[in-house]
Amino acid sequence: MTDSEVEIFWPSALPSTPALEQRDVLRDAGVSATCMLRPTRRGAADAVLVLVTTAVLEPFLSALFGRLAEEAHKALKAFVDGLLSGGRDGAEVPGGVVVESGAGGRVTFTADLPDQAYEQAVGLEACGERWVWDSRRAMWTPA
Repeated sequence: MTDSEVEIFWPSALPSTPALEQRDVLRDAGVSATCMLRPTRRGAADAVLVLVTTAVLEPFLSALFGRLAEEAHKALKAFVDGLLSGGRDGAEVPGGVVVESGAGGRVTFTADLPDQAYEQAVGLEACGERWVWDSRRAMWTPA
């Protein structure tokens, strides 16, 4: 975990407090984490991009979030919920959180995901694929 680095790319039009709070959660777990503001595109709020330097997401997600809580999937959900909590005082919230590895594995989390999605995500071998939650099949599927 000491070699892992996380960059949180946050839409600049949104209040940055949720991003800074979650950056601090990562730092407290011993992960080098930074936040950077991204220009906002027209329309709805952009998704938050969380870029990790590890090549494969599964070991990173299970190791990091296993360190933050007894059950890794609960810590992952809390992390995503923390990033999507920007709606305080009526502020706009991001459309989702995209966790991407250096090798291109990419998992998109949205506010409406069930606990089962987070349970599966910490064991998902997402290397080189883009994954989205299929609510009809109750599983992660390549996009």
